[in-house]
Amino acid sequence: MTETKLSNGALHEQADNSIDCANDHDPLSLSIRSNYSFSKPESLAQLRPERGSGVLPIITKAENRQLEKTMAELTINKLKFNSMGLIGREQEIATLKSCYRSLETQKSGESSQFSSQFLKADKDLVLLHGFSGVGKSKLAETVKEEVAASKNAMFAEGKYDFVTMDEPFSGIVQAYGSLCNQIKDSELGIREAVKLSIMENMEQETEMLKELIPELGSLFNNQDIDCISANNSLGMSNEKRQEHWRHAFRVFTRILGSFFHPIVIVLDDLQWADVASLDVLEYLISDVQNPYPLMIIGCYRSNEVNENSILYNRMQDLREKTERFAFRITEIEVKSCDMDAVNKMIMSMMSIDDEEKTRELAEVCFKRTLGNPFFLIEFMKMLQTEGLLEFHLGLMKWVYNVSKIEDATMSTANVVDLLHTRMRKLSDDMQVLLQYAACLGSSFSPSTLQFVWKENRSIIRTDDVSNVDDMLKLAEQANFMEPCGTDQLRWVHDKVQEAALSLSDLVTPAFQFQLGLCLYHGLEKKELERQLFDVTDLINKGAGVSREELATLNLRAAKKAHRTSAFHSARNYIANGIRFLPSDTWDTDHWLPLQLYSRGAEIELALGHMGKVDEYVEAVVSTEACTLIETMPVQMIKMRSLINRLDTGEAVLDYALALLKQLGFQLVWNRKLVRVQAVTLAIRTIKKVKRLPVHHFASLRKMKDPKQQAIVNILSIVRAAAYKSQNIFVSMMCSCKMVELTLAHGVSDMSGASLGGLANVAYLLKNDYAATLLFCEMAFALHERHGGSRVGETIFTICAYCFTRVKLLHEGLPIMMKAYTHGVRSGEIEWSLANLIGYFITFPYVMGKCLGQILEQFPKIVPQLEEAQLTTHMNIVQTFWQFAVKLQLVPSEIPTQLDGDIFSQDEEVELSPMHLATIHLAQGELFLFHGHYEALANQDIEKGDLYSDTTKLNFMIPMEAFHRGIGLYAMAKRTKARKYRTRANRLQKRISKWAKEGNPNVKYYDLMLRAEQASLNRRYEVADGLYKEAIIHAARTGHLHHAALFHERY
Repeated sequence: MTETKLSNGALHEQADNSIDCANDHDPLSLSIRSNYSFSKPESLAQLRPERGSGVLPIITKAENRQLEKTMAELTINKLKFNSMGLIGREQEIATLKSCYRSLETQKSGESSQFSSQFLKADKDLVLLHGFSGVGKSKLAETVKEEVAASKNAMFAEGKYDFVTMDEPFSGIVQAYGSLCNQIKDSELGIREAVKLSIMENMEQETEMLKELIPELGSLFNNQDIDCISANNSLGMSNEKRQEHWRHAFRVFTRILGSFFHPIVIVLDDLQWADVASLDVLEYLISDVQNPYPLMIIGCYRSNEVNENSILYNRMQDLREKTERFAFRITEIEVKSCDMDAVNKMIMSMMSIDDEEKTRELAEVCFKRTLGNPFFLIEFMKMLQTEGLLEFHLGLMKWVYNVSKIEDATMSTANVVDLLHTRMRKLSDDMQVLLQYAACLGSSFSPSTLQFVWKENRSIIRTDDVSNVDDMLKLAEQANFMEPCGTDQLRWVHDKVQEAALSLSDLVTPAFQFQLGLCLYHGLEKKELERQLFDVTDLINKGAGVSREELATLNLRAAKKAHRTSAFHSARNYIANGIRFLPSDTWDTDHWLPLQLYSRGAEIELALGHMGKVDEYVEAVVSTEACTLIETMPVQMIKMRSLINRLDTGEAVLDYALALLKQLGFQLVWNRKLVRVQAVTLAIRTIKKVKRLPVHHFASLRKMKDPKQQAIVNILSIVRAAAYKSQNIFVSMMCSCKMVELTLAHGVSDMSGASLGGLANVAYLLKNDYAATLLFCEMAFALHERHGGSRVGETIFTICAYCFTRVKLLHEGLPIMMKAYTHGVRSGEIEWSLANLIGYFITFPYVMGKCLGQILEQFPKIVPQLEEAQLTTHMNIVQTFWQFAVKLQLVPSEIPTQLDGDIFSQDEEVELSPMHLATIHLAQGELFLFHGHYEALANQDIEKGDLYSDTTKLNFMIPMEAFHRGIGLYAMAKRTKARKYRTRANRLQKRISKWAKEGNPNVKYYDLMLRAEQASLNRRYEVADGLYKEAIIHAARTGHLHHAALFHERY
């Protein structure tokens, strides 16, 4: 609307005892009414064009309300708040927009290219912090203008509030719901492409996210939904469930980023965010596999975040990860405005150009509000409401008395007091409505408020329930609320919500309890599920009474929170559910307390609260109401907690053996004769399984007997404990017993892993390559038919320890990548990353692939290992990274020691045996390829088979032994020393034995060492033929590094 300047000199007279503030810019309509306000239609319907007229788009209900609010403000005698804009924030805006533009300039996919040392930072976490009311949220929204000007960018925001701060993911859900709605409203081609990409890349993760983000479901029709895999997160361990959600959020964000970039997500009031939301924030900003630019803007109150708060410590952790995880953190402190900015704001509100005319008023306002913009706005509203600031229609100017304002506002304490003053001038019903709305959270549905209003007539003074919409319009016009999304309203500021909650003594815990009950009994099933956390939180605020239905409600909320890895929220729901249990609950209906205590024990284990785990386990096992099978879930949790607490597996074994005995199953007959029992059992099982066809296990039914399932689960935990304590014979017995249980009772989740373990045993005990290959193929066939949750573990076990003994290395690569993908989706993060390391680093290195390509993978993998807290794996990979970097240097520039910037043995870190063995391997590789044969040979004499003794069946053992043999033969030729000759011949015999047994990966190792031996024995013609054959074989199989080495030796 164009403003027309009014020129009427007669109206510029000064009034007595007032400040002359002529209104230089307030417009008048071309048809000025007697009250000097805009001529406004009674209804905005007449502004709406006929459908299809091509003049203007149809105005939605929310737009209609906003337009009415704006036009109501655009009168000559009203202060202008909406049009004020951000004043005094030029530097902050410039910094914020600069962050956005630096991301916008990044081309799609550019950041997926890695240097050998560093990742390219294409993600930015911007932290806006300051006191409440300084304008952090408005500042964040300035990026929206930049996004709107970009063709492919997306902007979404979510907000946390102090009423629903226990609700998991509330701000994340709002933001991602907004992103989904934008996709739904996008062009048909883009919408369909996004939908297809989600269906192809996410599978069951789509169903997971739909439960949390209902708007995602609106992208799919019924036919699409039939193609989406069901959510298989049920029954997952806490660690796997958390990894599953991490993967889901990351993949979904990558898919969105491939179509829309940059993506900007604003999360407001992070000081009230739950732990699960902060986890998601970290998942997204630290995703080194996401090549698309992402910007997350987090706003929080700096005065409410200290070193003891969760947010403070999480931000500290992120600051330490910026370089390793390739993202930036930009921190912007948003301070209160100075005196000049306050004056400009007042000038803008009053539409005055001359800053001297408002300076005295600005000085008073600055003194009372300390330059806080939101406080200033409310203070100005109060001045106008109280008649201390008026627009004189006769004089056409604002009139006020500074002295009177100073005297009248001496007791103004804070912005909440000002809001209370405004709210108490409203009708009683209006005040009650505001308090109901405040209890519903920072945003709410008007239909929900209408329902609550209707159901609580006893405390409402009017019988008219149809005036809720009218009162909500008044609340919007008073700048208490504003529209957000479809059929949603939100408070314009959390201080307004806070003021509404504390407006009277109506909002008590008992009031919130009754409000929650009203919603629980009145909402439709689908709507209750959507608002489950909100309703449960309201009920839990009251003391209440013991009621099973409320305990059940909390169990529902706990399960939903647990499924989404919101462990802290789930823990609170469990505690409240137990609080609502009747005293005789175990006797009347033991199933409900059993579920609460069992779920609670699992959640407390995830949080590391072992004392609480013991308490919940004891509550279940000590009651006579439960059968032994019913107590199995908590018994399993108890064993897992023992593994986490103790360095030895003996305590776990004791507990497990006692439990198995109660189930009528005996694993060990005599603890002193475990070795004999293990070997006897292994030979018997191998013999039995070898007689079966390859697809026998795949043809078996699923295991249904809960007793047998319990036994398998116990054996799997004992196997893990034995692996941790390096008790190979107990681990061997568990694998064999699980194979026998599979044959007798059907396929379980552990069947594939147990077959992989049996393949290891076949090689370890008998060097039976045929049995090893057969068991590998059986495991693959089983997983093709039945799937299962242990694919990552099974395939890594098979590929790294078994498959490579009987097949060429490159044949295992596609299988490992498949295992990685499946493992990430099922939460098997440790085994998934083990497969990833094998696929990108260790297998390619042994196969002689380009060292530069291998080096590019380290910056991608190390952050994932750090994130998963797999310290041993990370140390091993960093050791590989260090020696790979040094292998690229020319011999004259490289020292003989491994130490460097990436890894140093001098660091005061306790090293695991596996890490020490890897250091030994890496040092030997440097000695070999830089020609330090004497150092390599002496290392063999000093430490011998350290690597093979530590890593047992690792696929790199043959290569490590072969390289030691090369060094020993080189020194035997040079010095003629017997000590070198003897040890070299011993290694040559070992590798020849492997080659004769059928290991295809050591054939040219054998040829080369035989050539070296023949040369040492002066059988030069034989040596010449063997050298040539070894070189040809190495070159043909792609092992160019060895071919080059053989040329040098030849």
